[in-house]
Amino acid sequence: MKQAVILAGGKGTRLRDISGHLPKPMTSIFGKPLLQHIVEECAKYNFSDIKLLVSYKKEIIKDYFGDGKKYGVSIEYICETKARGTAGALLDALTILDEHFLVLYGDTYFDIDLNSFKQFHKDHNGDASIFLHPNDHPYDSDLVQIDSHNLVQKIHSYPHDNQWRQNLVNAAVYIFNKTAFKGINLNSIKSDIAKDLFPTMIASRKRIYGYLSTEYIKDMGTPNRLSKLEIDIKTGKVLKLKKSSLKTAIFLDRDGTINREVNHLSEIDQFELIEGAAEAIHKINAAGILVVIVTNQPVIARGELKETELKEIHNKMDTLLGQKGAYIDRLYYCPHHTDAGFEGEVKSLKINCECRKPKIGLLKRAERDLNIKLEQSWLVGDSTSDIMTACNAGMKSVLVKTGFAGKDGKHELNPDYIANNLNDAIDLILKKIDT
Repeated sequence: MKQAVILAGGKGTRLRDISGHLPKPMTSIFGKPLLQHIVEECAKYNFSDIKLLVSYKKEIIKDYFGDGKKYGVSIEYICETKARGTAGALLDALTILDEHFLVLYGDTYFDIDLNSFKQFHKDHNGDASIFLHPNDHPYDSDLVQIDSHNLVQKIHSYPHDNQWRQNLVNAAVYIFNKTAFKGINLNSIKSDIAKDLFPTMIASRKRIYGYLSTEYIKDMGTPNRLSKLEIDIKTGKVLKLKKSSLKTAIFLDRDGTINREVNHLSEIDQFELIEGAAEAIHKINAAGILVVIVTNQPVIARGELKETELKEIHNKMDTLLGQKGAYIDRLYYCPHHTDAGFEGEVKSLKINCECRKPKIGLLKRAERDLNIKLEQSWLVGDSTSDIMTACNAGMKSVLVKTGFAGKDGKHELNPDYIANNLNDAIDLILKKIDT
């Protein structure tokens, strides 16, 4: 797979005060056009055949990049004479595209391992793959619903209804097989990849898979987002989140730490964020540190809650956090419970597992999945099990005085620090990390 299609026809109307009348992809990021960064990233991962789909002031782009040899690639320009939308422009170019190709947007800055994305697409052998990530504004983003095998079930375009949704955002980086377009007819003359093409493909039983990542990618199409991007580059957040970077994470317990403790939460209406929890998580996000939830959920083994219902509870948490500009990078839960005798219990889950805290199985999974260095990471929780988990993993711990406040009496209590709540705990941790 050597071919990349870059959609670079945007006008950048909302950036006029910053970039004048330049095409949006030519907006300068620390003295370099965004589009140059994208082309250089393509070259780095051997996407040497670039098709640039251009429209607005295309001469500026052509004059700057030429044939692409200067950047180690070959560039062919495909000029759109009539606005056809992102899907329309892609379909119009289909005849000159390879059997497999990458699609990028010219207004998106990223630092992602395109080889890993390419391998994911190859391994899943689907018709298309979508790069997915959580972000701090899911309320105005297209959200993607996947199953346990990462197969896309539905695209929830914004504006959203009042349903609880997982914060899995379409990051607008795709890989397509050319055969995926067979039999696809879009009714609209001007159509969008996310809002029109993918739903049509799903309805036609095309297999689209979601690739989950915590790497950095951001649409910079507004002054506010452009400003955030430049801050993230300057502070090193972009580099911290590289797939190859050994990462610091702050692991959080769920019940009693993020949401109010109700003693075996089993109904979605019982879930309520503790005041200040979203603000605390937002601070972690802004620092470029991973937020990972590790939670024991014995209600599954006890038969008090189905895993589909637990999923809805976590969707509610994602939605409530997202409304306040916060997100979780990854969530791991243990569904097991050793004690028997509960009515309706799930006997297959009544095992002495390695993932139930204070064992560290969940943390080890996160370490492998996200390239985390446990010894430089932290765990925040309200129970002695949380503190013991941190100790067993060689991590520092903070006990919060919410929830059980360390009074559950299950294990010896010896936290490194104590804080009134999650917000105070994160302030303490970030200060320690900075020093």
